[in-house]
Amino acid sequence: MTNKQIALAFDELANLMELHEEDPFRIRSYASAYLTLRKLDSPLAELTDEEIKAIKGVGPAIAGKIRELLQKGHMDTLEKYREKTPSGVREMLEIGGFGPKKVRQVWQEMHIENPGELWYACNENRLIEYKGFGLKTQEDLKNKLDYFFKSRGKLHLDTALMEAEAVCLFILQHFPDAKAEPVGALRRRCHVVESIEILTTANVPSWVLEENAEYTLNRHENGEMYLQRGEGAKLRMLVCKPEEWGSKLFRHTGSAPFLDAFVQAHPGLDFKNLAQESLVFEKANAPYVVPELRESADFLRTGTPAELITDNHLKGVVHVHTTWSDGLHTLREMCEYTRSLGYAYIGITDHSQSAFYANGLKPERVLAQMEEIDRLNEEFAPFRIYKGIESDILHDGSLDYDDALLEQFDFVIASVHSNLRMSQEKATERIIRAVEHPCTTILGHPTGRLLLSREGYPLDWDAVLEACVKYQVAIELNAHPRRLDIDWTLIPKAIKMGIKISINPDAHSKDGILHTKYGVMLARKGGLTREWCLNAGMDIFAG
Repeated sequence: MTNKQIALAFDELANLMELHEEDPFRIRSYASAYLTLRKLDSPLAELTDEEIKAIKGVGPAIAGKIRELLQKGHMDTLEKYREKTPSGVREMLEIGGFGPKKVRQVWQEMHIENPGELWYACNENRLIEYKGFGLKTQEDLKNKLDYFFKSRGKLHLDTALMEAEAVCLFILQHFPDAKAEPVGALRRRCHVVESIEILTTANVPSWVLEENAEYTLNRHENGEMYLQRGEGAKLRMLVCKPEEWGSKLFRHTGSAPFLDAFVQAHPGLDFKNLAQESLVFEKANAPYVVPELRESADFLRTGTPAELITDNHLKGVVHVHTTWSDGLHTLREMCEYTRSLGYAYIGITDHSQSAFYANGLKPERVLAQMEEIDRLNEEFAPFRIYKGIESDILHDGSLDYDDALLEQFDFVIASVHSNLRMSQEKATERIIRAVEHPCTTILGHPTGRLLLSREGYPLDWDAVLEACVKYQVAIELNAHPRRLDIDWTLIPKAIKMGIKISINPDAHSKDGILHTKYGVMLARKGGLTREWCLNAGMDIFAG
């Protein structure tokens, strides 16, 4: 089992125990284990029992459960709580922003046992009769349910990529001379995908799949194969001949609008049976368009922009948390690791004091951290450590800390972490006031969205972008695959208005720094070039 799977097992156990009103101390222990294990760099499967017990917050009992998961693939305690909880009730725990206490209430008091019944109860206005459920709360829950149903069956980009890589590796291990590559929405690097599509030249016989217990063959006809890996993503495999690889790769990558526009722009063109994808563009005498930009017809005439952003363009990593707040690794460890990756600088941005839940820094701790950064800058030169903060945008749009302290930072990322249920007017006013602050450098994860879990709060983007232009504030593309915020569709307008985008990992561990690659994928999809990427430059906060 992966660290992520193990962490999620403890998260589920904590939620189920809270649902059944078990010992609060044990619940907090399991919830804490989830937060710790999901950030862990080293695979738990490779650690000894003593090394696992040495992890902060992991005692002998939790270590034993981790070992149980690694050896047996399940945890007896978790299975016990699953068995005593109806499957539909467990499903309700997956609704973003609808916690175990509320789930217990609708289950025990209203006898609702699945999300469908819950949605119907909201639609019938039955929840408002119960304590803690007013009309506004009921409407908010109905919106959460709509989003929950809409998001089911979809995958985050990182999960889909890992699944596709496993399938391609599986094919190539059996057919070394074949080709296999993801196509469709995944090759276009959409932030969420509904299915994984693999194009291959290997006509994989069913017995190969049947030999591997991980895969279940559902259907194999007309050159297509449908299979599933455990209870995970559904996959669609498309089989083609080697001599038509390029044609098929092109046809199965572009969106319908892109392909329709391409055909209309080149009537009568036969681009079948081409072994390389580039030959399609050459035959059409058309500029090459990278897969990420084949979502619409916008780049058909001009082709791929010069210096479209790549991983190698990023000179430094910005938006990094350490053990000073809620990070897993120390300031020194985060700096050393970032430097080892070849970056020239790092921007440290632990949480500000209002984020008490994340051990946010009180002013005296800010100054102490600055002193440590000064010492490390002397030691690590020419590698540069910038003094930053992720300052909470408070309810009224003001920033955490007084101006005298804010002015001592090299840069400030202003982010919303609370009060996410504002109207568009109030949310926009709040963001604009934060942007207007003279110390704000970057607007962090602007909508606060969590993909497939929580919709972002509504904003008047025209007004927000105009404010960013006026006050010369960059916008973060939060590269964490659960956020990828701002949405890539806003990047072209931001560029046109002269706003720089900062591709930031929002790293809470060393491994989190590697999330920049997902930010680059989405930035490319939005047509971001090196020129308009803030951290593709050097000395970006100098002076």
